[in-house]
Amino acid sequence: MVVAMQWVSGITTVSLEMALPAGLGYLADERWGTEPWLTSVGALFGFIVGFRHLLQLVAKDQSNTPQDRDKSSK
Repeated sequence: MVVAMQWVSGITTVSLEMALPAGLGYLADERWGTEPWLTSVGALFGFIVGFRHLLQLVAKDQSNTPQDRDKSSK
């Protein structure tokens, strides 16, 4: 159950990292009339940050596999 909650927390964080910059870019575009530039920049930035964080989560999970724990205990 703990592992599932850690994954839910990580995936929620990644999704917010991807969505919030695009949303803020959209709001800034509406305010300053620069459509669609700030939305595009926010979406690109959010995708890069979120994807990098997702790769870190997967790498961390792969390094904690049972086989690795067995090797380190010997």
